[in-house]
Amino acid sequence: MNNWVKGLLTFVSGSAIWEGVKFFSPGISREIKAYREAHKNLYESIDPILKAADELYGKLVSIANEDFSTFTNKGVPNAKDVDLNRKYIYFLFAQFFAQLEYIRMKSQYSSISKIRKGRELLKFIETFESRTFRLVDRSIQRMIGESLILNSTGSYRVMSLSQFYISIHDVSFKNNIWIKKIEDTLMTTNDKKVRQSVLVFGVIVAALINHFDPQSKIVRSRRVYKNKLTLDSKIKINKVLLTNYLPFVKDKERYY
Repeated sequence: MNNWVKGLLTFVSGSAIWEGVKFFSPGISREIKAYREAHKNLYESIDPILKAADELYGKLVSIANEDFSTFTNKGVPNAKDVDLNRKYIYFLFAQFFAQLEYIRMKSQYSSISKIRKGRELLKFIETFESRTFRLVDRSIQRMIGESLILNSTGSYRVMSLSQFYISIHDVSFKNNIWIKKIEDTLMTTNDKKVRQSVLVFGVIVAALINHFDPQSKIVRSRRVYKNKLTLDSKIKINKVLLTNYLPFVKDKERYY
């Protein structure tokens, strides 16, 4: 019997078994369908999240290397237009929050929670919103995310950088008040405690990237700015973040 015939018989027998399963056990059929749907939803969600995370973390590395001089006016900022650079950073935070909020708006939490990777993504979202690690209140973070999500003819998309820049200069843009909450946080990074909170938040973003794209197929691999972290921050990452919040993250030592 040649390979083509063997393959055909395997396909036919496999299809027959699947049809039999669907006929005799509709419960199994529903579970398999839900499992497939969860994988589809996770795949569609994780790509834009990773790209937004990559942009945000790349900028956090930059401002960490310059010791936040863009916001503290200590030293010389790398950007020639400091005001524009600040607004770009606000956009990167808002864009990241928007991608996280987009999953909620599409009501996919219950779907992706059916698979391990989906549950792990939800744990990351919970961590970003937790009192221990968030940069702004949970409600504000969600409103920042919502403010960048546009609905055009029933299709949702996240606001572009140019749209964001125009919007924040429009006095009628009511969500400016929420964007300002991110500005207020970053403008106080001359405070060591606030600065370390931003850096630790960035570590979580880096962990998200490395966990869901370990082979760097979507975005580049990201190293952590360990030299910018205080001993207290490293202990917090080790003993709290990677022990209680994200225990499934591998290669923990790379983050502290």
